[in-house]
Amino acid sequence: MTQTDFSSTLAIGLMFTATALLCGNTRAEDGASVNTDTSAPPPAFIEAASKPLKTAEPQTRRQLQPSEVVEQYRERIQELEARNGAYGAGIDEQLLGLATALQDVGAHKEAISEFRRAMLITRVNEGLYSLSQTPMIERMIESQIALNQWEDANDNQKYLYWLHARNYGEKDPRMLPVINDLSRWHLQSYVEEKGATLFEHLISATNLYELAVDIITQNFGANDLRLVDALRGLKATNYYLATYDGEPQQAVVVNTSFGGGNMDAPRRSKLDHYRMNSFSTGKKAIARMVDVYQENPQSPPAASAKAKVELGDWYMMFNKWHSARETYGEAYRALWDNGATNREIEDIFGRPAALPALPMLDEDTSAQEESYVTVTYDVTAFGKARNIEILHARPKGSVNMRSRVRNALKRAKFRPRFEDGEPVETTGIVQRFVFD
Repeated sequence: MTQTDFSSTLAIGLMFTATALLCGNTRAEDGASVNTDTSAPPPAFIEAASKPLKTAEPQTRRQLQPSEVVEQYRERIQELEARNGAYGAGIDEQLLGLATALQDVGAHKEAISEFRRAMLITRVNEGLYSLSQTPMIERMIESQIALNQWEDANDNQKYLYWLHARNYGEKDPRMLPVINDLSRWHLQSYVEEKGATLFEHLISATNLYELAVDIITQNFGANDLRLVDALRGLKATNYYLATYDGEPQQAVVVNTSFGGGNMDAPRRSKLDHYRMNSFSTGKKAIARMVDVYQENPQSPPAASAKAKVELGDWYMMFNKWHSARETYGEAYRALWDNGATNREIEDIFGRPAALPALPMLDEDTSAQEESYVTVTYDVTAFGKARNIEILHARPKGSVNMRSRVRNALKRAKFRPRFEDGEPVETTGIVQRFVFD
């Protein structure tokens, strides 16, 4: 497990496969606190392509070594510069190829320099706002990430957004893939604690998802299925806003009374505003997902009922048990009424589900060298873990790991198992928690 506190990992439940993110935990029926999937159309609207190098004829061609590829690009660039000058047409494409080749061999610092040079030539020949810079910027970001240059990568992500907004207009539908990329960047940066202003990542992601909802609604209608991904993004950001616990990486201490982190008063006030509305904003996003699925005839079978399960989870994570139980009951009946298969219903309600989804693995005896704790526990009809017992641990003397798993389970929330539409207790659950 990473240095991030395990209980935080358990409570936040990272499921960040470049697509999905969910919900979270803490407070009471009316002024809640907490326990929360994003995805969207891929950015398939700009290709980073460079002209192929001229090598030998096909019958004599051999596989070039990486160093040979780099040198051939350099030679070709020198030829073009001698013939057409330092800013001649086509040099930027060859520089893009050179930088990519350098990137492929791990020479990221040099690659960044060549990407920047390619951008400069593109601007000279095509204008300051040319979208032809896009592949250079995108690949430069890849190298900056490889070098852990998170702030530089963040600046370039925002520059990509600005560049497209300058060409299309901020509310043009063509901005949707760009908004999707940048909102995911901010959300993932927050989750992985990349950069020095984590709460700014959260607020930026929230604003971008709201912008996406507005663009889709205005251009494609209030029940367009593309809204679902943006609304799930809003659900995720508002869960993280509700569970935000300060800025561990900030260096300047101005006030440490808020959330355990260091934050000046204006930024703390801004964050307070978002946090205060996080429960209701997330709830409205999920409720709208339910409506979109109900009103759109192209919705997948039982999609609206499944979205209602998410609404029940949202209530549960914010300690609103009565609202959660009522919503789960409605969702359970709607699944039966709207064509869900027995397997789908079993997957949702046939066993307790940690909220948000936790990195739980079935016991695997082949993982002999890993550090892990295997536990057994019960989950009550109210979604609480009880009778927690450590079965195995590696290493055996790992008192700290045992304690962290036990404490995290005590704080965790679960969607309980349901039978005939009613929540029931589940006993004897056995699971393994693996530490990196």
